[in-house]
Amino acid sequence: MHRFVLGSIRDHADSDDLVQETFVRLYAYRGQKTVEDVSAFCFAIARNLIRGRFRRHRSAPDLTDASEDLMCLQPCALETMIYRQRVAVLAAAIEAMPPLRREVFLRRRLDGDAAATISRDLELSTAAIEKHVSRAIADLRRALERRGLWIGDPA
Repeated sequence: MHRFVLGSIRDHADSDDLVQETFVRLYAYRGQKTVEDVSAFCFAIARNLIRGRFRRHRSAPDLTDASEDLMCLQPCALETMIYRQRVAVLAAAIEAMPPLRREVFLRRRLDGDAAATISRDLELSTAAIEKHVSRAIADLRRALERRGLWIGDPA
């Protein structure tokens, strides 16, 4: 949804607002009636909001000199919700890992322990430590992908 809106208006701040407004309108509408195809309904709402934005901007004066002091640096509600979903999915995926893989992953990535230290403490080779870490990362990625929360590798 965000990519669709951003591709249409090419403004990150406004696209975030329009996506948030799309979901607000969806939830308000769903409180009154059922929606058969939520995705199509959201795209229709977003298209209407984009058209309205273009109409308003044609007649409104340009206010691009707004002070940076007025900008809110906090994440929008949608970003916060997605972040919380990702954290919940990751926590569940870590809990579901085999105990040794979970311990190695948490010690290596969360605690920052050296592979040699973990290797010595658990009587495993350093190659086994790195395998456990890479498999744990793959588990986490799959968990996010299954729920549509994977954002992909940064370009």
